[in-house]
Amino acid sequence: MSILVNLYKWGNAQGVLIPREILKEIGIDDLRNAKLVLDVKDNAIILKKELPQLDDEIRENVEEYLLDEE
Repeated sequence: MSILVNLYKWGNAQGVLIPREILKEIGIDDLRNAKLVLDVKDNAIILKKELPQLDDEIRENVEEYLLDEE
């Protein structure tokens, strides 16, 4: 899916608004901890959903296990 978006001034940086439909298409439904990886390649800006790090997954699983034990 390709769409035209506007570039906005945001402090000393610039930003774009990403429509919810686009975020859902890449599997982002919950914005609270969502992160994107930004790359520049061949004169294009590429945004990708950050994949969870294994250490983070292990930590979350241990925390959930410990909470269940209480």
